[in-house]
Amino acid sequence: MDGQRFLLVTHRDPDVDGIGSILAFGKALLNAEKRVVLFTEKPVPSPSNLLKGAGMVVQDPCPEEDFDAVVVLDCSEMTRVGARRSFVEKYKPLINIDHHETNDFFGDLNLVDTGSSSTGELVYKVIKAARLTIDYDVAENIFAAIQTDTGSFRYDNTTAASMKIAAEMISYGVKPSKLSRKLMHGYTKSGLRLLELALGSVEYYHENTIGMMTVSLEMIEKTGAQAEDSEGFVDFPRFVLGVEVAVLISQTDENEYKFSLRSNNRVNVALLASRFAGGGHAKAAGFSRRGSIDVLKREFLREAVQFL
Repeated sequence: MDGQRFLLVTHRDPDVDGIGSILAFGKALLNAEKRVVLFTEKPVPSPSNLLKGAGMVVQDPCPEEDFDAVVVLDCSEMTRVGARRSFVEKYKPLINIDHHETNDFFGDLNLVDTGSSSTGELVYKVIKAARLTIDYDVAENIFAAIQTDTGSFRYDNTTAASMKIAAEMISYGVKPSKLSRKLMHGYTKSGLRLLELALGSVEYYHENTIGMMTVSLEMIEKTGAQAEDSEGFVDFPRFVLGVEVAVLISQTDENEYKFSLRSNNRVNVALLASRFAGGGHAKAAGFSRRGSIDVLKREFLREAVQFL
């Protein structure tokens, strides 16, 4: 790579794929003695903050610094970068690396492959093509990105290519069982109490093909949990026999809600989420909306039933 100074960015409310991708690419560039700044709108959430190099991610990059390129990773559209979008967009070229099928090709250069298991898989391919060095830290973050976005290699996006890359990362010393415990088996006592309340909220609609769970701010306050403790809760209604679409409604502020969607088989929840200005993958997507929870539920169910 000819450039010397790079700004790496992922979307607001980032998942492990987003954080793992900027950490892996960032460390590979550092290994090549490049100047790298890793940026997210807010501090890295749990469990991504346990990844190697997470402490390098900043929320206030120096406004006077110049960059030879900005790389936006795992982000389907520039609005998802968050409040510092204008800061990110002032640098050129803007490089877009992503695997969401709702990506709008906002970059000056776009590497968008919806057949990729994860953005981490695409980062691996870029690192190899650029002949950058992979060390343990790079390998752990690539493996974590692929592992989490494939549901520990259980989802339909698991491919021979993603398995081959994961195996190569293990050859660098990554321990899958250790990483799984760190990223996916870390419930706190308060998080478990939050799950108990959330499970009590589960409702079923349209002949039990839609399973809906709600996490309110009141639940979070009552249990002493953190909002990120509900990461993965959407899988519980998804695991119920007969459920086709699982929904987790997370309250983020007064009259503000985030809908996380999962599909088991035939429904493309990315298209469903796009009806509400959201997006994602065919089997995992989401959107945010303001309004009364009862009204938002009715509006969502009206659209979801059409997809079923």
